[in-house]
Amino acid sequence: MTSNGSAHGGNGSGRSSKEGEGKRQRKSGQLSISEDDKILLQHNNWLKGLPLLTPGMCEPDADPNLASITDKIAKIWKSDFCWGSCFEPSFLAALMYEGFLPTAHGGMDGPKEFVLLPKLHMERCLIHFQDLHIRKSWRRHAKRFTLSMDLLFDQVVQKCLEQHGESWLHPPIVDGFKRLFHCGGVGSVRMHSVELYQDGELVAGELGFSAGASYCSLSGFSSASSAGSVQCVSLAVHLHRCGMDMWDLGMGMAYKHCMGAKDVPRLKFLAELKAAREKPVQNLALSGGKAEDLLHRKVSVGEYVEVVKGYAQHGGRVGRVMGQ
Repeated sequence: MTSNGSAHGGNGSGRSSKEGEGKRQRKSGQLSISEDDKILLQHNNWLKGLPLLTPGMCEPDADPNLASITDKIAKIWKSDFCWGSCFEPSFLAALMYEGFLPTAHGGMDGPKEFVLLPKLHMERCLIHFQDLHIRKSWRRHAKRFTLSMDLLFDQVVQKCLEQHGESWLHPPIVDGFKRLFHCGGVGSVRMHSVELYQDGELVAGELGFSAGASYCSLSGFSSASSAGSVQCVSLAVHLHRCGMDMWDLGMGMAYKHCMGAKDVPRLKFLAELKAAREKPVQNLALSGGKAEDLLHRKVSVGEYVEVVKGYAQHGGRVGRVMGQ
């Protein structure tokens, strides 16, 4: 059939043919690469060595889809980074749900100045709350601070930028994060901010996201002595109280290990994430509470508490608080 006949056939067979071809192309992944992505690949050779992730992989009939591609990457890709060019909140949320930490990179040649670099670490640093370690000095310093959550998202973003520069928090990913936060999230994924105050002044905080019963930290800042440490351990206790299963800290670092975090191989991390993300979304909002109260938990008579070795807040074994 000629191109003219395909485009103008009175019975609509041309349109049906195109729709059928479109479905076949989506299933084969051919439509997942945009013209802009093709040009970016042509002008930035280093991208050719990274897997490309696109919104088309999130479509209901995508084959392969983002979940199956992530599984394959986790098993055979011996590096941390992939790439993409979409910063829409729905795509960022889909990546977070699959276990990626979205980051951005600038200075690209071609039609876009920035690209997305989703990171799936070979090892992920996790805190399981029964392993949480709280130093006595952190509890002592906590009396100076107040903690809140999800109150000052935009201000926390700005504080992170002031302390670290743009680094990977380039304008398009910042915009995507803000839109994801202010729309209330996508599916089971929510953006969060954590705020720590001293005498009413914002002195520490972080950006993060949750998926079901998993919380992940992205970036943070601190401008007062001990504020960063108190913010971290206070957040850990708050997450635990809210029913979260695990805290994903991204890349392993000494200060994280001091809190009891352990580096977990990628496949084990993804298995734990898949279990946690299927649990109900937890309400993590906190209007403001004394960090000291979080780190010196008081329990009521008759309340069951889980107390395990290494949880410096308690220590011991499972027990019940008794009294008259």
